[in-house]
Amino acid sequence: MTNSRLSGASSGRARQSKDTANRFDREENVGENICWGRNPVLSLLENDPSRCLKVTLSRTMQRSVQEKIIGLCRVSGIPFSMAEPKVIDSIVQGENHQGVSAVIASSGMISLADAAGLLPKPPSQTLAVLLDHVQDPHNLGAMIRSAEAASAAFVALPLRRSSLPTGTVVKTSAGASLRLPLAAVGNVATAANELKEAGLWVIGLDSSAKTSIYSQPLPDRTLFVVGGEGKGLGRTTTDACDETLRIPISGSTGSLNASVALAVAMFEWFRVHDIKRG
Repeated sequence: MTNSRLSGASSGRARQSKDTANRFDREENVGENICWGRNPVLSLLENDPSRCLKVTLSRTMQRSVQEKIIGLCRVSGIPFSMAEPKVIDSIVQGENHQGVSAVIASSGMISLADAAGLLPKPPSQTLAVLLDHVQDPHNLGAMIRSAEAASAAFVALPLRRSSLPTGTVVKTSAGASLRLPLAAVGNVATAANELKEAGLWVIGLDSSAKTSIYSQPLPDRTLFVVGGEGKGLGRTTTDACDETLRIPISGSTGSLNASVALAVAMFEWFRVHDIKRG
């Protein structure tokens, strides 16, 4: 289903704000593709749920419709939240939203199980990426672009408390987010453990880790896990990793931008295994 078939599809510009969290939220909503209205949102959830990234419902909307939408969200694992009508007014810029709006991905996301199915069987070399709540859409786009260039099989990310693969991400990734499979996950630590079962060695990138990424060759089958801006890897995510590695740097910066760190790590893996293939 394309955006043009959803009455109420729109695109706008994200406004700048001094509050980083609010800016990220606006870029995921006002600045990207939005579907609104009861029938369009229900159609999206019933016919193309993989493109629905999150839903916002009015606290005052008709209870039966509210419960139906919430039920469809739960079936497909789509995040939803309740808000005052004026919040949705702001999201859809004054259109008649009938109490509901949804953020639409530029392309559908796949399940983690389907992503794991894309991996070549051991002992073949493979690379994949798991993101731990990256919130800046520009960082997300840069990560996806680098992942495609480094021959990653897929990028997995949670839909809650994360940037979503909408228009800004497509542009920043130079279209890579439309080509590289993107997998939606619920719990990041659980996803890491599931990908271990698929035969990947899980490496968390952590600037405070004791071991350098250059200390030994990276495994043939590697999953890099990257934390969000400022916070890094969560504790449960770190616990789920087979090991954590740091990228040595000099100067007073302290750590690399998350997208830069991931690119450095992936291309170190690519360098080593490209030599093996060569």
